Amino acid sequence: MRSLSSGTANLAPALTLTQPTGVAAGDVLLAVVAHQAGNRRNMTPPTGWTAVPNTDRSNAKEVRIHAWFKIAGSNEPPSYTFTLTGGAGVDISGGVLAVSGATSINASGSQSGGTSSTSVSAPSITTTAPSALLVFGGACNNASSFTPPSGMTEQWDRASSGAGARVATETAIEGFPGPGATGIRTATASSSCRSVGVQIAVRP
Repeated sequence: MRSLSSGTANLAPALTLTQPTGVAAGDVLLAVVAHQAGNRRNMTPPTGWTAVPNTDRSNAKEVRIHAWFKIAGSNEPPSYTFTLTGGAGVDISGGVLAVSGATSINASGSQSGGTSSTSVSAPSITTTAPSALLVFGGACNNASSFTPPSGMTEQWDRASSGAGARVATETAIEGFPGPGATGIRTATASSSCRSVGVQIAVRP
């Protein structure tokens, strides 16, 4: 990991995240962003970002999570704007990780938490390369804070503060020797919520 930036937006049409500190050409930039209104809204990344496979997941109309990545160039912009589509602004939360010494996404997956719970889980994924960096991302349909999955180090824990329906996100990382199955990763929310979760392996 090199650095990160994170943020929230209340009843907004977009979330703008500053460029993580010290980004260098060749870094893998990984964005994890969630918003309220679930499958009633979608989100468009900035030009040049690619969707991480199997990570666009909604919990009905409650909360939706997305992940995108790009390889940093030599002249990155000072910020990145992720734009809602499909209706009026809602609360948004997320961030960008800058991963040095990485080359691509190796494996990824997501799941919906279904009914309300304090458990926020992402499915097991299977890596095909050794020494991957695992990234857990979780989101709740309220302003919960999170305890990260066991063995993982939290990177951000951000909740919106809008007057309407709120949203919270967390990411956490862990080195994984692999290759092989990573196992399910589960964070704990401070209050029961409808949730979605992603697990992503970044390849060195």
